[in-house]
Amino acid sequence: MKKIFSPFVKLLAVLFAAGALLMPAETSAAEDEGMAMFREILEKDSDPSDRIFRQDTFFLAMPFIGELDFLGMVDKGDVFKATGDFSYWIYNDDGSVTEKMVPFYLVQDKDNLMFYFKQDKKWEKFVAPTLAAKIADMIATPTGDEIQKMIDGTKGVTVLQDDDKRRTLLIEIDGKKLADEFQATAEQDNDAANVEVVDTASRYIDTALRNGDMWYMWTVDKSDWHTVVLQYNFSSFLQGVARAALNDPKQIWPDEMRQMFERIAFYSELRSYTMYPADPAAKKKFEIPKEVLKAKDIALTAKK
Repeated sequence: MKKIFSPFVKLLAVLFAAGALLMPAETSAAEDEGMAMFREILEKDSDPSDRIFRQDTFFLAMPFIGELDFLGMVDKGDVFKATGDFSYWIYNDDGSVTEKMVPFYLVQDKDNLMFYFKQDKKWEKFVAPTLAAKIADMIATPTGDEIQKMIDGTKGVTVLQDDDKRRTLLIEIDGKKLADEFQATAEQDNDAANVEVVDTASRYIDTALRNGDMWYMWTVDKSDWHTVVLQYNFSSFLQGVARAALNDPKQIWPDEMRQMFERIAFYSELRSYTMYPADPAAKKKFEIPKEVLKAKDIALTAKK
C-alpha cells in the first residue's frame, strides 16, 4: 500500500479525505499488540509501485449522488495513469432524475498532467502542471523514519482478523496531528492568487480534523504481505467541513449555499475503497484510443 495513507494529508492536498466508524474500547496491552501488527504490515508490505489498483468513491448528499470509479497505475517508474468515469444522479423536485456519466483518461509525467474527458458526446482535454512528484511520493516505499512517523500519527489499532491467511486492522489516525501536517502542507502549496479562498477552506478542514479522528480498514494477504483491500469512510470529515462552514461567523451564506451545507453536515456520506484487480488484461484499459488523443484542447490555464 506504500505511503498512500501516511499522510492522508497527501490525499487532502491533492484530492479528498476523512472518517466515521466507532472504535471499541481497548486496553493498552491490546493497542500495543495492534500497533505491533500495524508496524509489521508497514515493514513487510510487498505491493509493487506499478501494481494496478481500482479506486471507487461514493458521495451522497440528496438530491445529489455521485460516484468516481477508476483504475490507476504508475508506469515506467514515474508516469501516473488513470482511466474510469465519474457518474452522477440528481433527483429533481418534479420527480425526474438527471443522470450523466463522464468517462476519462488521465496521464501525468514529469512535465504535465493531461486529462481527457467526454462531454456531450465529444472528447475534450486540458493540460495542467504535473503532480507527478506528489503521486510518486504517495506510492513510494516508506523509509524507516516515515514508518515511524506513521506509527506516531496513529492513535490506536484494533485487530479485526488475524489468522494464517489474512490480517485486517482498523486503524485510528490522530486528527490533531494530521491537522498540523495538513496546515504545513497547505502553506507550502498556497497559491497567492487564491490565498483568501485557500485560507478559508484550510480553516474548515483544520476544524474538521481537530474535532474528529479518522479510521480506515486495511486487509493484507499474509502469504506475501500484499494488500487485498483498503476501506475508508470519510463521512464524518465531510460533515465536519460543512459544519465548520455553517458556523463561520465571518460568512453570511446565500440560502441555496446554506441549504447545501446543511444537507452535507447532517445527511451525507463519502466512502471510498481501494482494490486490486487480478485481471491480467486490465493494463490494456489504460491505452488511450486515437480518437481520444485527438480531443479538443479547452486551453485551461493553470498556475505553476
